[in-house]
Amino acid sequence: MGYPMIRPKQGKDFNFFEKQQITWTNFGGGAPDGYGPDMIIPFTTNGIFFLNEQIEDGRAVEYSFNGRTVHGELVTNFPTQGLVFDNRVISLIWFRLKAGSTGPVNVSVQAWSIQ
Repeated sequence: MGYPMIRPKQGKDFNFFEKQQITWTNFGGGAPDGYGPDMIIPFTTNGIFFLNEQIEDGRAVEYSFNGRTVHGELVTNFPTQGLVFDNRVISLIWFRLKAGSTGPVNVSVQAWSIQ
């Protein structure tokens, strides 16, 4: 039947999806200036999902929300291969390989908001 009042791309999109291949060992290592975040989410998040897409052991990634402090890690086995943050405002994310890990590591991030 269809819905004639709904058009594609109507309104602002409050969904985010990005993949990044992490090869650096310091926060900001993927930024052109060596300091900036690796991902910038252009809206206030309501929920966010991180996933380490690697399946081989020894490929852990650390993440930070301020570029200085390690706020957590994504490893290649359960339970921290993927993380969901609910009701958390996140807009800047830094990644780096955890000491002793080998790269590259593919990380995907999905975020959404109720705006």
